[in-house]
Amino acid sequence: MKDLKTEKSDIYSFVFSYDNDERSYLKFNIEAKECIIVDTLHNKALGARRWIPVKISFFLKEDSVCLTIDQRRHKSGGLGMPEEMTPSIMFGSSKFSEEIPSFAIRNLVISDATQQIEFPLNESAGTSVHDKQGKVRGKAINPIWLINKSYYWNLLHSQVSESTAGYSYDSQSDNFVYFNKDSLYTLDIRRNTWEGIMHETLPMKMYLGTNFYHPNTRSTYIYEVDNHMDSCTICSLNVLTGEVEKVDDKFLSSQRHHHSSYLDTLQNKFYIFGGFGSRKYTNTLEVYDLNRKSWSTVKLKGDFVAPRFFSSMGALSSDELLLFGGTGNNSGDQSLGKIYYYDLYKISLRDSTIRKVRDFSYHGTQIVPVRNLLLSDDKTAFYTLCYPMQEASSRLQLYKFSLEDDSYEVLGNSIPMESKAILSNANLYYNNKTQEFYCCTQEFKEYGGESSITRFYSLAAPAIAEDALLLYSAEAGTFWGYALVAVGILLVLIIAVVIYLQKKKTERQVPETISNLEEVHAQIEMETVSQTNALYLFGEFTMLDKKGRDITHLFSAKIKQLFLLTFLNGIGNKEGITSTYIYGLLWPEKELSSAKNLKGVTINRLRKILDDLEGIELVYTNGRYSIKLSENFYCDYQKYLEQIDKIRQSDVSQEVSQSLIEILSRGKFLKSVDEPMFDTFKSEQEYELYKILTIELNNLYNKGAYEQVVQSAEIWLGVDALSDTALWYLLNAYHKLRKEDQAMKKYYLYIAEYSKSMGNSYPHSYSDIIHNDLRMSFQ
Repeated sequence: MKDLKTEKSDIYSFVFSYDNDERSYLKFNIEAKECIIVDTLHNKALGARRWIPVKISFFLKEDSVCLTIDQRRHKSGGLGMPEEMTPSIMFGSSKFSEEIPSFAIRNLVISDATQQIEFPLNESAGTSVHDKQGKVRGKAINPIWLINKSYYWNLLHSQVSESTAGYSYDSQSDNFVYFNKDSLYTLDIRRNTWEGIMHETLPMKMYLGTNFYHPNTRSTYIYEVDNHMDSCTICSLNVLTGEVEKVDDKFLSSQRHHHSSYLDTLQNKFYIFGGFGSRKYTNTLEVYDLNRKSWSTVKLKGDFVAPRFFSSMGALSSDELLLFGGTGNNSGDQSLGKIYYYDLYKISLRDSTIRKVRDFSYHGTQIVPVRNLLLSDDKTAFYTLCYPMQEASSRLQLYKFSLEDDSYEVLGNSIPMESKAILSNANLYYNNKTQEFYCCTQEFKEYGGESSITRFYSLAAPAIAEDALLLYSAEAGTFWGYALVAVGILLVLIIAVVIYLQKKKTERQVPETISNLEEVHAQIEMETVSQTNALYLFGEFTMLDKKGRDITHLFSAKIKQLFLLTFLNGIGNKEGITSTYIYGLLWPEKELSSAKNLKGVTINRLRKILDDLEGIELVYTNGRYSIKLSENFYCDYQKYLEQIDKIRQSDVSQEVSQSLIEILSRGKFLKSVDEPMFDTFKSEQEYELYKILTIELNNLYNKGAYEQVVQSAEIWLGVDALSDTALWYLLNAYHKLRKEDQAMKKYYLYIAEYSKSMGNSYPHSYSDIIHNDLRMSFQ
């Protein structure tokens, strides 16, 4: 903080200082003069989403400051402060420090005796900082807006197993447990590590991998409800030691695929409800008593619950459960078909009664929940994941259902999941300490077998809907207006390019004519990649040296990650990336000294590669690494940003549109770069393009400009070959133009690509798309 009213005033800083592996310090300093207050931190208390409340109070007239850190209060006087001050407050910036550690801010409040300004910091993009009333009060340089972590699910880890596997969540250590027939793994979310050991031989064969984790015994209990051929149906696996113990050999009368479940740790009882087996849906509540080692059926009194599977269950209190949704029918006979339920019941464990609470007014594609649900902190709602299980390629979506009325919210973006095999499943968890949701998906092969892939995701709480993510998007209205103009010019230019190439082909007496944009893209791409000193981030990552040689192979995984981090965090107005940030992303499991050595070696290798190019350089200034480009070096992403900037400034020309065509023709941004650390960059670019094309297509279609709709939809499919929305616009535009042959051709090309990519048939017929407005369901 600096006083703008007084020339050459003191600068007051609040600084984090690392000491050793055990402790660090928070210091209040007068910059370049003295340290006023020191507070000791235990390093174990630090980490992502471990928030520390801090309050700094300046008492100008008595010339003192009071610093309160997590209820620890420090006060000091004699600072030499003026009686009045016009403060300029900055976070993460200091002229006296070379590096600033990674940190986050939330719930920022700045006040004096007469006013209080609250900063919710709920921006999702851009550099403007708004107060609670929406007024711009400040600017952020190179920000990472945390609200995006509350909307976009983050892939933590994926694991493939050739034998049947299972997973569970250890709420005590906040780790995930993953196991198969011979191995036990732990996913430590805080340290971002995946570690495994060999466990003892299981006394049973796993068919489904169903299990529950018991925090009291630190064991996961693996069970098969229908295991007639085995002498063991339940065994325990200690997650700390890998020791295995046979628990029981009893089983139920039939299989219970996709039953819901709940563990009562106080009574040591495990409940399951419903499920599917032997061509029957069930509606019984079964309980396994871990003390008595026996299964029994709870005789429920009260309202009738239709037999079903894919229901969701969770605790409302220590002796009351919630049961939600599912699919089945009143008779339980599979041959009679399925009804999708969106009903809610309360089950009392005290007196074994069940009471219907309500039916939710759900409208849309039929969905089912995962097997567990979570109560909200204020106990007014519950969360669960839902998905259209009848679709082979589904998408999980987080829902928040009210307990006070029949309303619900759709939160976050969706998670892809292949649900064609009945064994495939998903679950939802919550970490109270870090306030994060976790989702696990497990996908099995369609035609049986034991192999599966399990993926672990995280989402920061409170989860938000899309409108909260775009709270300040209205300010960008002018930008989107410019964008629409740019896209219109781009479409005109595409037509001009097609005509030009057709003319050239005619002059060369080549009989074929260019009939679609794919050939245009191929022509442009061939011309583009002939450059030297060039970097391509759209499509496959490619680097060409000063002689035009492809040197992409020189970029090992770590070198490429380091290069992309420094480049993407330094391009445009961004300042670069600090060493601490590099350590945390590339070598989080290493000690600081080891991480420094690895960083030094990798940077030296990167510099050596860049020596064979001209116009590109790795620089270190103001404690940050970045990649600097000169005019004689070509980068398609840099050109893309320049064209977008010109769109914002309404300085659009044919050259801008031509450059965008060239860039987008190569393919998706960072196409084969799958590391989660780059997901934000990719999602921002794709979302920006998606918004432009969505608005443009809708407007053009409503105007009846069907020729332009065709051109725009072709561009979209060039970026996202499986876009349902783009296909809908393309086919309907051709239909309006009475070009059924072209429409049918495009449809069959699309479904062939869909079948190749997804492994199953496309669910919508040509007639469905032409005669129904499916845009909302597709989106």
